[in-house]
Amino acid sequence: MYYVGIDIAKEKHYVCILDEQQEMICKPFWIYSDILGLRELIKRFSEISLNNDDFIIGVESTGAFSENLYEYVTDSDYPCVLLNSYQTAKYRDFSTMKKVKNDTIDAYVIAELLSTGKYKQSHISSDAFHSLKVLGRVKRSLADKIKTIKREISTVMATVNPEITRVFPNIFTKTAVAVIKVYPTATQMEKATPKKLTKLFRHIKGNNFSEDKANFLIDLASTSVYAGRAYQARALMITTNIKILELLSQEKDEIEYQISLLIATTNDEALEAPMENLQSIPGVSEKTIVAVIGECGDLKRFTSAKAFIAYLGLYPTQYQSGNSIVVGHLAQRGIPIAKHALYMAAVASVRHNEQLRKIFIDKVSRGKSKKEALIIVAKKLATMMYSIVKYNKPYEPNRVLVSR
Repeated sequence: MYYVGIDIAKEKHYVCILDEQQEMICKPFWIYSDILGLRELIKRFSEISLNNDDFIIGVESTGAFSENLYEYVTDSDYPCVLLNSYQTAKYRDFSTMKKVKNDTIDAYVIAELLSTGKYKQSHISSDAFHSLKVLGRVKRSLADKIKTIKREISTVMATVNPEITRVFPNIFTKTAVAVIKVYPTATQMEKATPKKLTKLFRHIKGNNFSEDKANFLIDLASTSVYAGRAYQARALMITTNIKILELLSQEKDEIEYQISLLIATTNDEALEAPMENLQSIPGVSEKTIVAVIGECGDLKRFTSAKAFIAYLGLYPTQYQSGNSIVVGHLAQRGIPIAKHALYMAAVASVRHNEQLRKIFIDKVSRGKSKKEALIIVAKKLATMMYSIVKYNKPYEPNRVLVSR
């Protein structure tokens, strides 16, 4: 058996090959991270042995650079193992006991870890689950950018026309945005007429903007605290950001549509079957399900609910030495996107789910803080989602409070 450790990099991959005695059968070498380099790697393997099963190839799951190599090697019928970079880092600290790190050493450490057999292979999601993960992350990125843009607009509006919130408490409604795009500052607003303002809303259905509101808005602008300093530059900043905001919102809507389309048209039973059952949980939206399923893959792969919760990182850190036990904050490891989605679902469930609200109230009455109680509810949600997927059954309220 030959154990191949490959350290992934952007331009070059470093390779180390060990035999069963953990001896290097050749000097470590590097290949280019292009198709010619990958062909050279397969050629090197064939020179050592023509039996593909004589090799175990290990690479760290670094995402951007490891995916293409992994796909090429597995398509060539070589067994390949994706390793979590955290476990290889810990094994390096244990095996070398030195503060030394370079690409050749990293490749050797991966090969040596494979030879011990004491490694855990990273999970590879199916194409449908991976697509859901990609789309979910794009949606989250767009949502974060939208929040940033809104914060920038709100900050400037608080200076150039703070009184507008007396008419539009939320300045990002369709009606408010229509006004701000044309009259971004109080200096410009006071020059408007009621007729021009009301004309802006003819294409907006359901608006209740009247001439009285228009007059009130103009009066507020004419008596505004804003002195008019740099109003043209600030107006340009606001209108530019609104255009960006509208574009980001359109793209976010498109991503949400593609997520719904993927769920509706998928041929992957592991993704199709649990969606309807998971949506039967009160307080759990499709957004939460997409975040959890997309980031974690098929929940049936976990051996138990505890294993699923550990993978998420929904557990407190603990340090014990002798008679001293210190329980810390929530673990920093795990899947942050899924963890945040479950926490927000816990907040919604306390309002809309009678059984989970009872758990929350019970934990708070026993002295837990509200945040600790919400984390307990989030763990309960994770357990429920795991059971629903594993047994392919909808939500059963009478089982939530049953003691195990």
